[in-house]
Amino acid sequence: MIKRTAVASLLALAGCTTQNTNTAGENWPGYRTDSTGNLMKTADGRCWRTPNWTPAMAVPECDVAITGVPDTEAGVDTESTAKVEEAAVPVTVPAPLIIEFAFDSITISEARKVQLKAWYQQVAALDEATVEVHGYSDPLGNAHYNQALARRRADAVAQWWLQQGDDIADLNVQGHGPDRSVTGARCQSLSGSELKQCHQQDRRAVLRVTIPSSQ
Repeated sequence: MIKRTAVASLLALAGCTTQNTNTAGENWPGYRTDSTGNLMKTADGRCWRTPNWTPAMAVPECDVAITGVPDTEAGVDTESTAKVEEAAVPVTVPAPLIIEFAFDSITISEARKVQLKAWYQQVAALDEATVEVHGYSDPLGNAHYNQALARRRADAVAQWWLQQGDDIADLNVQGHGPDRSVTGARCQSLSGSELKQCHQQDRRAVLRVTIPSSQ
């Protein structure tokens, strides 16, 4: 009588174990699970598939290359995850842009307009941007005239910017005198056309963009 009772108990226990395993397997059909219902994985993180596994049984935890989407049923908040990933993308601020002008001119060449347009589109992707436009002149001729010329160059760039039609950034426009020359003393020994050419880099407008530090 004792032996029969013991055998019956073992059979009942075996039945319970089989039932739990099957229930666990139902959560992950096509994959092997342990007694607690968790997926069994190899040392390198790959899931164990059962002999009857098919691609239709693929789950993101094991075969994301097949499913291509996170498993929301497993408790993954895809919306929050996407927001975190989006917030983690660093903001790229374009480098300052230099627009050069011909001697005694405020006309923006077509080639420079192409550069301006590309830079403008980069700034358009930023929030609450401020663009500083600094105009400069070379040191040749009257200082007062050159100061005004530098401002007119900055105004020409600002006018082009406003003609694009979209209010994507606040503009801060300034004109500087010939004391901001970038050529320095290397042109002092030259004259005529060579002197003008040497000071080409001084005839410019420089655009810089800034954004709030919180970005």
